[in-house]
Amino acid sequence: MKTCPICGQEIQDAAIRCRHCKNWLVPTGAGEGSPSMAAPIVYSTTSGLAIASMVLGILWIYWMGSIAALVLGYLALREIRRDPVRVEGKGMAIAGIILGWIGVAMLLMTIAAGIYVWKSDTDNDSAPPPTHTTFRQS
Repeated sequence: MKTCPICGQEIQDAAIRCRHCKNWLVPTGAGEGSPSMAAPIVYSTTSGLAIASMVLGILWIYWMGSIAALVLGYLALREIRRDPVRVEGKGMAIAGIILGWIGVAMLLMTIAAGIYVWKSDTDNDSAPPPTHTTFRQS
């Protein structure tokens, strides 16, 4: 029995993957006696939060997607910063954040335009109606 270099649990001598932490172990091949273990193979994955952020930023779903894209994008960046070796997708997270902010800006402009139209409509309603004069021909 030997210990896993990552989690420290005991594993079999012939193991190439730790059954506890699920990390792959690569024998160094150099050395006399029992083979020692080198650094584990690290597989990187793309952050699901980054993918979701970019997709929701593109689809925007009546601005709810833009807000969700912002939240998921910032969560994805935090996840990537915590473990940059294993988690990828920084570009997608940034794209989702940018598209989310564009969607929020469009929402604010739409609200401002709606308020402007509503205000101009109520200003016209409060004015007295125009009087019509008829001209008589003699």
